[in-house]
Amino acid sequence: MTDSRLDTPAATAADEHTIEKFERIVAADPDNANARYNLGLALAARQEFDRSLAEFRTALKLKPGLLEARINISGVLLARGDYDGCIEESLKALEFNPNLVEGSINIGIAFLYKGMHQQAIDSFHKALAINPNTVAAHLNLGNIYLSLGEVAKSIEHNTKAAELKPDYGMAFNNLAVAYYQSGDLETARMHAREAVRLGYAVHPEFLKLIGAE
Repeated sequence: MTDSRLDTPAATAADEHTIEKFERIVAADPDNANARYNLGLALAARQEFDRSLAEFRTALKLKPGLLEARINISGVLLARGDYDGCIEESLKALEFNPNLVEGSINIGIAFLYKGMHQQAIDSFHKALAINPNTVAAHLNLGNIYLSLGEVAKSIEHNTKAAELKPDYGMAFNNLAVAYYQSGDLETARMHAREAVRLGYAVHPEFLKLIGAE
């Protein structure tokens, strides 16, 4: 639920304005589920997770079909490190809509943080069965397979992530590492330099190791 916009004072001011706006609406109409949901989003962007969860849960109570609220609850729980809670909420969302890609992605990331690699892999593949062009699924699968030493699969998924999101420096960094592990230094250097061009912080020692300084 983090947001890079929080790095700028102007964005912080804008977020505060949004929070105040929806707080006024909720104060005037406490049963406005959409206003509570939007207030929850604004609070989550400020990483005010306790308040954000309270608003999302109230919105969901007022409007049980508001799956976006449940998915955002799972996202906040994930950000707080409550991986079991994240999985539980995501599964509830998937009961309402089995084709909810975000649910499978959140479950996969939670399993990944729990060190349960096969369950994470299964969840990300479920997301791809729903939408084969889900960048987050390809990138996470690429990361997992790389950590497991399954280089060919890592290259396959990171390549797809880079094709779908050509400005994703992490995918190119991961491709560089995977190709290095495969013994293809020339391709590793090419991808490492592309990652650097895109602003990704490739480890200096890795760049030195493959001769891509």
